Amino acid sequence: MGIPNRAALVLVASLPLLGCGDDDRSDDGPTRDSGSAETDAFIETDAFAGRGCDCVPGLHQERIFLMGDDAELWSFDPRTGDFAFVAGPVCGGEVPFSMAVDERGSAWILGIESMSFEQIDVNDPDPCVESPYVRTNPDFGLFGTSFVAESVSNPCSDLYVQTYSGDGSFDEGEDLGRLGVIDPVSGDITDLGSLDYDGGELTGTGDGRLFAFTGVDPVKIVELDRATGAELDVIPLDGLNKTNASAVAFYGGAIYIFTEAIDEGCEPCLQAECSTALADCRADEVCAEHLQCVLETARMDDACGGFLTEEVRSCVMACEETCAVGPPFRKSQVIRLDLEERTFETVVPTGPIRVVGAASSPCVPVTLI
Repeated sequence: MGIPNRAALVLVASLPLLGCGDDDRSDDGPTRDSGSAETDAFIETDAFAGRGCDCVPGLHQERIFLMGDDAELWSFDPRTGDFAFVAGPVCGGEVPFSMAVDERGSAWILGIESMSFEQIDVNDPDPCVESPYVRTNPDFGLFGTSFVAESVSNPCSDLYVQTYSGDGSFDEGEDLGRLGVIDPVSGDITDLGSLDYDGGELTGTGDGRLFAFTGVDPVKIVELDRATGAELDVIPLDGLNKTNASAVAFYGGAIYIFTEAIDEGCEPCLQAECSTALADCRADEVCAEHLQCVLETARMDDACGGFLTEEVRSCVMACEETCAVGPPFRKSQVIRLDLEERTFETVVPTGPIRVVGAASSPCVPVTLI
């Protein structure tokens, strides 16, 4: 992840290539009365202990929270498209893999090296504390995470996790992954069953639904049965690449997808270097797909760029400083998937950070905003 942009592209480009071929709470969600002394004491002194099913007041009812790859905590407001810095680096600066936020506003941040969670209150980001989770099942090392409420009438939430082998890109195939659930009080993990996906980011809702951003060819949103991992619905996201860093979070009837953005200077450079060859490539479905993959991932190998013509490949190399920016120097775009319409659009072309983790509490609005 720390390879400079030029070295990253040259390294993969040197591999053999074939010839052509990552508001306020609505009335629909759970709320907590913030006017009692008992509630105030709970917020001040009991931020992480116990199950505490009701939604504690705070910005986690209104925002999506994000982790950058530099361990900075940010928030994103889906209603305005605004990003805001919260704190960081947090939790000792360990590179985060995934994040989930519970009904109390406690962010559970999974570290890549430690494979353990540390918690921080997103509304009052004091030093992190260790979670009760201790890895005991070797099948669960790195995983996508999300809290999911039982239902609107029962806002108790548990932490669901989808395994990732840690070996290369996400993959899809029979029984490649597992779905598990962690009890946030005891830290105990329960293996719920197999998934046909190795790797994925999870997001859950205040009315008990669980979704995974997962799969390949194409990447997709899959609604999972919380008890078994069975697929309830699949929404293919044709034309969308996962890129090298991705994350998802539910908010108000939509899923917000964070993937790496293409630098705004890339297209003008390509047009200047090879407009005719570029137009010909984009008129060819396979060539256009491989070109988009190269631009979104800064990879160039058989699977991503192998079907580019030599002329187009040379153009990309000539525009390397804007079109093949390595992962550490990229920023993320924001894509909104309307779950009812099953359509998606880019709502923020380029944000201020590279997002590697995103999470919404089960307390955010459930209905469309």
